[in-house]
Amino acid sequence: MNKNVKIPIIFLILLTFGSTLIFFGSRNDAVTVAKSIKSGVLTADEINVAFQNVGGKVLTRAVQESQQVKKGDVLMVLEDTDTRLAIERLKAVIAGQEASVRQEESAITIAENETNLSEVATWRNIEAVQASLDAAKSALDFANTEYQRHIQLRKAGGVSQSQLDNTRNTYIAAKMTTVQLQSQLSTLTVGASTEQLQQFSKTKDATGMTLQSIINARHTIKNRHNQLAQLRAQLSQSQAELEQLEVNYQRLTLVAPEDGKVLKIMYEDGELVPTGAPAVLLETNRKYVDIYVNETMVNDYQPGTTVTANVIALDKEVSGKIRFATAAPSFADLRMTRERGQADLTSYQVRIYVDDIPNLLTGMTIEVNDAKHH
Repeated sequence: MNKNVKIPIIFLILLTFGSTLIFFGSRNDAVTVAKSIKSGVLTADEINVAFQNVGGKVLTRAVQESQQVKKGDVLMVLEDTDTRLAIERLKAVIAGQEASVRQEESAITIAENETNLSEVATWRNIEAVQASLDAAKSALDFANTEYQRHIQLRKAGGVSQSQLDNTRNTYIAAKMTTVQLQSQLSTLTVGASTEQLQQFSKTKDATGMTLQSIINARHTIKNRHNQLAQLRAQLSQSQAELEQLEVNYQRLTLVAPEDGKVLKIMYEDGELVPTGAPAVLLETNRKYVDIYVNETMVNDYQPGTTVTANVIALDKEVSGKIRFATAAPSFADLRMTRERGQADLTSYQVRIYVDDIPNLLTGMTIEVNDAKHH
């Protein structure tokens, strides 16, 4: 056969044979793989464990990298000298503030009792002054009568001038006593209403009378109550600061928030840890796998649905629960050449949290079988 004819025929035969294999065999293209196998690499949630609102020098590292820890296990401890001294100082301040509050409470109680006693005593004093005033007025009337009688007798020569002078002095003294008692009564009854004074003039009973001196004393006590409230507020503030310091003291000990494996420890013994800086990287036992499905399959993977998958390395099945199904980034979309007449398909990311089984490690390949999806 002519060489120029033989070579094209051979190429035509090979092309036909290859096309037949491609058409009837597995293409391993994106569409075929997405329809036949739903697989992904097992991943675990990682968390950065940090000292909350505290920092300081590392005193103890209680764990090492790759060590398995349980929730509550101590990971790292910071030096506590400064915080402990601050707590002791604040406790001393609080003790002094509590003593000031108790002292002011006692002083207010004493002042209130003394004011109540003074009010009653003043009422009785008013009554006594009123009685003395009534007696003084009677004495004044009598002295005035005697004085007028002695004036007439002196004119008639019935008494001497010295007797008249004595009578006049007695009258003047009685008059001065009346004025003094009247002034004293007016001073004691300052603050009383007109109705109260009229009632007192009839009954001679001062009980219940409003007195300005007592009003002033009670205003003073009210101001002392305000001072007491301020002292209590300062005490409450100090107690809150103490509580915060005690919380910070507990936070100097870093504990594992959940079960997992220590991946990395950021600080060595003696190093300074800044406030809020991550100190330990922890791989949790919450393991998941992400698979990608096209838009025609996503309705079969609703959140909360239970699936079973195969762990290839262990040749075991594991159960899992779908957490979410959401549109994947554009790079995961299937851009077809339409060799089979299909349009471009949008991919969806499905995250499945799997149950923990022995020897299950992150990085293992997990395959979700459509036939076992329910």
